[in-house]
Amino acid sequence: MNDMNEEGATSTRRSQRLRAERIRRILAGLVTMALLVAAFLALSVLRLAPWLEDSAEAAAGAREYAVSQTQTTAYCPARMTLPDAGSYGDSAYQSSQGDIASAARYAAFGSVLQAQVSSLDGNADNDQILEDADLQDQANVKVASGNADHGARLFDEHLLKAATGSGSAGSVASWATTGDLKGLSAASCVRTGLSHSFLLPATHTGITQQLVVANPSAKATSLQLDVRGTEHAGTLTLSTGRTLSVAAHGQVTLDLSAAAPRQDGLFVTVSSKETPIAAVVRVVSMEGLTSKGSDFAVPVVASRSTVLDGLESGDKVTVFAYSRKATALKLQWLSPAGVTAAGSWKLDGGKVAVITPSDMPSNATSLVAAANGATAVQAMAANTVRGGSADFAFLGSQPGATSSAVAMPDKVQGRITLSNPDTRVHTATMISYDGSGRQLDSRKLELGAETALNLDASDLGGDARLLVLNDAQGLHWGVRLSQRDVDDAKLAGVATLSPQPLEPQHARVRVIRDPRIVR
Repeated sequence: MNDMNEEGATSTRRSQRLRAERIRRILAGLVTMALLVAAFLALSVLRLAPWLEDSAEAAAGAREYAVSQTQTTAYCPARMTLPDAGSYGDSAYQSSQGDIASAARYAAFGSVLQAQVSSLDGNADNDQILEDADLQDQANVKVASGNADHGARLFDEHLLKAATGSGSAGSVASWATTGDLKGLSAASCVRTGLSHSFLLPATHTGITQQLVVANPSAKATSLQLDVRGTEHAGTLTLSTGRTLSVAAHGQVTLDLSAAAPRQDGLFVTVSSKETPIAAVVRVVSMEGLTSKGSDFAVPVVASRSTVLDGLESGDKVTVFAYSRKATALKLQWLSPAGVTAAGSWKLDGGKVAVITPSDMPSNATSLVAAANGATAVQAMAANTVRGGSADFAFLGSQPGATSSAVAMPDKVQGRITLSNPDTRVHTATMISYDGSGRQLDSRKLELGAETALNLDASDLGGDARLLVLNDAQGLHWGVRLSQRDVDDAKLAGVATLSPQPLEPQHARVRVIRDPRIVR
């Protein structure tokens, strides 16, 4: 009996111990849970001690990094075309493109990984890879050529490294001896960007100006137009509206003459919000049924000093200028003999000025424009030969570059104008190559203060097609074109090509480190 009592007591004590142990575990779990909840709430509301935060370079600060562009895209327009090629009415009064022909050349210089020319629509069947004709030489020039008869082309370039002397140049030219496009037209390829501006002639009867905007990207974009005229300051109200859309791998055309009629000059800016674009303006002039010339207008850049190269004796020069703010503008003729005053003008801000300079000296090759503030300047050189044939060209300007190049298409000839608007003597080296990229000549040129120099491309070693000017800081240059078929037909043929810089495109990116981003 006693044994049974002892066993019962022992079982009771064991049960009590198990119950107490269970209670302790439950209480410990509740306390632990309460502590975890409290810690979570504290972390959500309170800031950690600095020594508990991620301290790997977490202090707020900023760094700057230099970046360089090693990939570029340029747009090379199709040959000159009529604004309306439709056939209406009597055949004797129908417009005609006549025997128009075209040529194009593309060149990549220096440290180039690959360069190619392709269709705007992305059809790879029409791609051209630029080739180096001689991998053993020191020229390091890749080239391709063709025509511009079958639409616009994209010129893509990939550089191994961004360095002076590395880059690309391309151009197109078209000419005709019959029809309504008689004469010569040419343009350098235009690099893509988010915004392009143009200075254009009058939108009177007989002058047609077609803005052509290309979108080389795979994403459609909307365009914003800002057009200024000569009648009053401020943005013009366009009959066509101020917005356009352009599809991916497509282009759109707008008739500026219809959108902003009865202006003596226009300043047009086209901008894209989504993707980089390229643009040119085709300008065709007619007087009744008589052709008065055609040419491409390429984008202009506003600056305090502008040099416009490529004038010849007999040119009639009209200058278009635009400044956002009122400023003074001074023009000078530049020739091998020095400078001659061309006049001074006061420009109204936000309004296009149309200027007729004083008579051009017979030996003048360039026009120098100097303003108090950033001003866009464009010159139109018109020439009429015996018999009444007329043609015109826009004289573009590019900022002076240490290294720059011009690629001349086949079947055109060129006369080089080199200008030194500075008051100091400058030297440079001109290198010429043939159509396959083989070097022909290299010569050092010296220009006195405020003088110009003329040089035929044929003097640089035969059939020179590619021209490069090196070590040319402070100098400006351009090429005036001619075409034998047009000359033999005793027709006016006026066209120019502006050099394209072989300079690295640098930018500085500022990076700000903020530890609060990861707190």
